[in-house]
Amino acid sequence: MTGIVERAGIAAGIFLLLTWGFVLASQLIARHRRKIFLEGLGGVVRIGTSCRVVTGRALLPGTVALTPAGLVWEVVFGRTGSYSFEEIQRLETDEKLASRRGFLRSKVLRVTATSGEVKEFVLSPGHAWEWRQALGEWTGKRGAIAGAAAS
Repeated sequence: MTGIVERAGIAAGIFLLLTWGFVLASQLIARHRRKIFLEGLGGVVRIGTSCRVVTGRALLPGTVALTPAGLVWEVVFGRTGSYSFEEIQRLETDEKLASRRGFLRSKVLRVTATSGEVKEFVLSPGHAWEWRQALGEWTGKRGAIAGAAAS
């Protein structure tokens, strides 16, 4: 009986080590991809932050940015997307996802497209505050992004 308990303990330890390794590796990959993604957007990014992108029932690490062209995002496994400002019907921050799932220390950036599609990004509270500031500036300047060249 002692042998079974020992083997179960070893198996649990190995499982926890592998899980920790996967989480650490995905965070390192996300950080590296975020840097490349933001550099690839050019010099004018009003705000670009790390986030968790809601894809079905999963939260995948990614990056979301507000640029003069609109909103762009990239997820760690190569999924990218964007909305021009003309395609965005509503931008808002919230405490919970549309599915009413809440988070202990995170906020939600929700984007509703004119097509009716809703995209949600889970942000840290500090990043949510930055997004509220950027969205307030964007609204106040009627769509102008700080640092963008006048067209």
